[in-house]
Amino acid sequence: MQDNRRDFSDNEKMLLFNEVDGHCPICGDTLSHKKKGSIYRTFDIAHIYPANPRPEEVKILEDELLLSSDVNDLKNVIAVCKKCHKIFDTPRTVEEYQKWYRLKLRLIQDAEIKNTYQLFNIESEIKTILENLNNPNFEDELISLNYESLKIDEKTNSTLPFIIKRTIKRDVVDYFDFIKKLFIEINKTNPYKFETLASQIKGFYFKCMQINQSQEYIYNTLVDWLCIKTDNYSKRACEIVIAYFIQDCEVFS
Repeated sequence: MQDNRRDFSDNEKMLLFNEVDGHCPICGDTLSHKKKGSIYRTFDIAHIYPANPRPEEVKILEDELLLSSDVNDLKNVIAVCKKCHKIFDTPRTVEEYQKWYRLKLRLIQDAEIKNTYQLFNIESEIKTILENLNNPNFEDELISLNYESLKIDEKTNSTLPFIIKRTIKRDVVDYFDFIKKLFIEINKTNPYKFETLASQIKGFYFKCMQINQSQEYIYNTLVDWLCIKTDNYSKRACEIVIAYFIQDCEVFS
């Protein structure tokens, strides 16, 4: 019987290792070890759709989505520990296939969106907003927004988990008016700066929509992008700012 597997190059192995941040995406175990001062990668490259499917595997997977028509495409393989690879293969089930399919698809989407980060910039003034959110001297200026003014329920759908939706609503209630005042002050010095910032965030939002329309994915990706663009100053402050733009702009509209 012909073996459809191929040998992956060292560069391909490195890409797959980095894709999962050096840890098995199933169990979390490290995929490398250190010995005598050197670091060695110790992982399997597992095919999500099998390279050499048995007849029963062809049957149970016949209606499942594929990540690639080529079983040896990097889209159809993933770096995992040897134990998880063995469990996945013996025997292969539809439920586990679907789980690994979703996992790899998310990794592919994450890589695709991160490759566009350099194309979407954000004005430096956004850092002023983040810094003020972390400034305890401004605590007395916080004025809670009336819950009746919230647009979150109108703009969100079932793809946004309740716990994230609840966090967004609380952030809007607690910080919306405060952030709005900060933007007004920025606009006095730099006219239309808010509009520029809003258009930049909206542009990246639309890019996210092209890749994955899940609101959970979009929210988390917007927060991560803003965090990276502001030198990882404060992820929590980034969450609050993104909540503001969900309430006030076209994000989730």
